[in-house]
Amino acid sequence: MSRARSGVWLTVASGLAFASSGPLAKAVLAAQWSPGAILAVRLTGAAAVVLVVAALADLRELRESPRHVRTIAAFGVVAVAGVQATFFLSLQHLQVGVALMIQFLAPVVVIAWNWAVRGRRPSARTLTGAAVALAGAALVIDVFQGSALSAAGLGWAALSMLCNAAFFLLSARTSDSLSPVTLLGAGLGVAALTAWALGLATILPLRFGAATATLADHSLPVWAALALLIGISTVVAYLCGVAGAARIGSTLMSLVLLSEVLFAVVLARILLGEQIAPVQMAGGVLLVGGIALARSSGGRGGSSVRTSTRSEQAPPAVPPVP
Repeated sequence: MSRARSGVWLTVASGLAFASSGPLAKAVLAAQWSPGAILAVRLTGAAAVVLVVAALADLRELRESPRHVRTIAAFGVVAVAGVQATFFLSLQHLQVGVALMIQFLAPVVVIAWNWAVRGRRPSARTLTGAAVALAGAALVIDVFQGSALSAAGLGWAALSMLCNAAFFLLSARTSDSLSPVTLLGAGLGVAALTAWALGLATILPLRFGAATATLADHSLPVWAALALLIGISTVVAYLCGVAGAARIGSTLMSLVLLSEVLFAVVLARILLGEQIAPVQMAGGVLLVGGIALARSSGGRGGSSVRTSTRSEQAPPAVPPVP
């Protein structure tokens, strides 16, 4: 399998793993846990797991990671903790569909950044594919249902979008001197500390609820739901994501990861019994078609989705923090 193809499949796997976080987190929320408590426990557990993996993979590299403190700090605070914290804050003012759609505009920011700063002009096929995929995502999450818009909610959602774009850009910046697993382990550690700080500051209050949750009409211990949220929705999701980004670049990764919304709807149907409307199925077709169209433009005409060259991973002549 080529490097580019493996990168696409790793990113699809990342989208599927991220999508499982919705039903799992919803089950724990229903057990009266606060978003802040879930976020802090999720990131702490994931950091512990990935740091062990990083130590087993290359302890020397992990010891040298402090040399990359700027990149790691940006990844942990902005690209991990920032995305999730600002999204939770936006949900206090907006419906889920609206907040998600704003967050998933991140590919537009990524394309604009790569074009304006790095001189990687996207092809017409990439731009068309992005537009079709975003339209499909809007239908999948039913963003057009009537709802009042809040300026504060829009602000938090826009900030979440920018943090999400930073995740794509920083993930693709991994070099030979800092492997994806080391970047992720150290970054998750920083993100966990950030989450606890937000909780202690009551920005995202910490409230630990019941010991039992319900998933797919079955009762299970909250610790089991949290273990799945840590292991699949965080560790697997982020590992596949940063590994995929290192292979296909930030633009294509940001588009392929839109598949998360499609997987989320399907998993909500399986695990929570939520119905899938015909408009959502039509949106799924558009979403997959748009991603396929953007993928087909890789490497042509100066497109920003060149996937197999080292130039996508080499540090460009710009500051390392987007």
